[in-house]
Amino acid sequence: MPSALGPVDVWWRVGATAAGRGSGRALLRHAVAVRCGREPGAPRLAPDERGRPVLLPGQGLPALLLTAARCGPLAVAALAPASSVPGGAVLGIDAEHLASPPSPDLLRHALRAAERTELARHPSPTGGFLTLWTAKEAVAKAVGWPLLRALVDVEIALRPRPAVVRLGADAAPRGRHVVPLRLPGLPHTVTLALRAPRPPHPTPERETPWT
Repeated sequence: MPSALGPVDVWWRVGATAAGRGSGRALLRHAVAVRCGREPGAPRLAPDERGRPVLLPGQGLPALLLTAARCGPLAVAALAPASSVPGGAVLGIDAEHLASPPSPDLLRHALRAAERTELARHPSPTGGFLTLWTAKEAVAKAVGWPLLRALVDVEIALRPRPAVVRLGADAAPRGRHVVPLRLPGLPHTVTLALRAPRPPHPTPERETPWT
């Protein structure tokens, strides 16, 4: 998909092997290998000081932004060229699925008051909640925050389209975007978060096989 960061590669895989610990990172390594013409699984990753996946130096690979997530049998990964956005470009992704509507306790703990108010007017409580949740977690991954901080310090608006309306003490964050993704044939809600100088313009996703 094209974006303000340049092309963003979005990969996903469904299956028993996608449910294992670290499966998102394994898919991410595979995606890097394909993009850079390396042997599958050859690129070496490590967490940075905020826990975000980065390429280890000395591999002769281009600077890339990396992110991955896992939910049940689904593993997702995204990568994009690093850019010279002031303050640093960032990328995050999250995937979630609920078989039943969220409980009142979950809504109270996961969402801020304004988000709960907006969700109450949404035509699909479960779909709206998952959009909010995945956007908050994707933003947290992008900036390197733990999930618990995202629940408090990231605020998302649903209308007219999902948007970051507060990030920590910043009540008017600029260049922060959340992009809902549709994965064909899957019930999961997936959201990409990025920091870029202008809004992204996503195109319909297509399945990218992992061979």
